[in-house]
Amino acid sequence: MNKFEIIEDIVFLLYLFPLLINGLYALYLWLASSLPPIDIYLKVTNDGIILLVSVVVIIIALIMDVQMNPKNIRIRKIGENVSRMRILAFLFIILSLFFAFIASNYSSNTFDLYLKGSYAILYPLILLGLSLTLSPSIKHLLKPSLIIFEMIPIVLMTSSPLLLYIFWRFGLSYNTVFFIPFLVFVAGIALFLYSSRSKERAKLHD
Repeated sequence: MNKFEIIEDIVFLLYLFPLLINGLYALYLWLASSLPPIDIYLKVTNDGIILLVSVVVIIIALIMDVQMNPKNIRIRKIGENVSRMRILAFLFIILSLFFAFIASNYSSNTFDLYLKGSYAILYPLILLGLSLTLSPSIKHLLKPSLIIFEMIPIVLMTSSPLLLYIFWRFGLSYNTVFFIPFLVFVAGIALFLYSSRSKERAKLHD
């Protein structure tokens, strides 16, 4: 295993760290205390230290991956980290909603609980904002392709939980509450995946 493969493995582990630290902390609280699931969820998702550490770890991973690789591939490495940040942000949104659903005992309080977990909302937004700022194509800010494939997926995926909550608060039908936000989220993922695939094809033709 050469130096660059080791760097890749370390960066991969650093990107997993925010997921692991949340899971391990929740497991510790569950085993070491008599807190109910709702309190465990809120304690984990409102811990400022976990939020700070999780942001710092991703920044370290980015710097390590870019600076420790040859200069001629650093732009590509930035692009790879942009994709990783977005994937991690999407995972956080999905997993936060999933665990809020479990912690609320599968009740309609899921969305209230999700919105009370400030870390569960703020961390994905930080990652998506950072990924947009670092995107190599940001210099072409007003290009239609950037707006469609960089900005719109972020807007769609971050707004889907909010849409779900708003529809639920307005007492709309079950199908509307879940189906429309789900379609919005899937549309965001589809645009993101299409953009990633297009970039990979462009690299192969270079």
